[in-house]
Amino acid sequence: MRRVAGGAVRRPGPRVNASVAGSGRLFATLLLGGGLTLASACGHASSAPSAVTAGETLRLRLETAGFRIFADSAPDSVLQPIADRLEAERPRVMSDLGVAALGPITVDVWREPAAWTAEVQRFFGRPIDTNGYVTGPDQIRLLAVAAVERNATHEMSHCVSLYVNPGFANHPRWLWETVALYENREFVDPRSLTYMVAGQPPSLQDLDADVTASRRIYEVGYVLGEFIVARAGPAGLIGLIRSNGDTATVLGLAPTEFETAWYAFVRDRYLSPP
Repeated sequence: MRRVAGGAVRRPGPRVNASVAGSGRLFATLLLGGGLTLASACGHASSAPSAVTAGETLRLRLETAGFRIFADSAPDSVLQPIADRLEAERPRVMSDLGVAALGPITVDVWREPAAWTAEVQRFFGRPIDTNGYVTGPDQIRLLAVAAVERNATHEMSHCVSLYVNPGFANHPRWLWETVALYENREFVDPRSLTYMVAGQPPSLQDLDADVTASRRIYEVGYVLGEFIVARAGPAGLIGLIRSNGDTATVLGLAPTEFETAWYAFVRDRYLSPP
């Protein structure tokens, strides 16, 4: 791991892999998501104008074997845990998803909320309440909130999944988030979810809702991933990524059959009396 000193480096706009999306705006739309790094975590993003625009100066601060971390005034005490967590988790996530090689990933970190808010609005074209997102398979963008290293690992899992299938981003949304939530071990106990306890699990269609409409995928995504792996192993999860969520072909379950089997798994594992 190398700590980098020197002058500021002007960061270019987000690099978008043409094989993933035809334009930056389209890819921004597809990647609108990001597990616990999105939505209610940090309050609604302001639409007030800001002097911060594309090409904001971020300085290269750390380099590791797999990551180049750029930041504004975020201290080393924030950046080092990000680098350590990403390097520690990268081999496991790659192994889980069957990715043999991963290109260097750029991690852009903002400490200042106003500058972050302005850049998020510029990139997405509207105010979005988010603490992190990816712009493609090789770039993560983060706001330095509490537990930012956890958010970074979630976003890295999105990047790795794009190496499995470049057209995977939010296609479908329920699986896109499930993979990152499962790989980042973001477990939410179903016993804490009234709708699960009441026997009213969300459908896959419900879980495909836009982040502004529903948060339930972040509540049940881990146990969805747990069910898939329990039924078909890691190969089943990889197969679903490659097929954009074709449960019938990969698991032999039509969507409604998948929903029924998933809830039965959750009920037996977590909700049944001991």
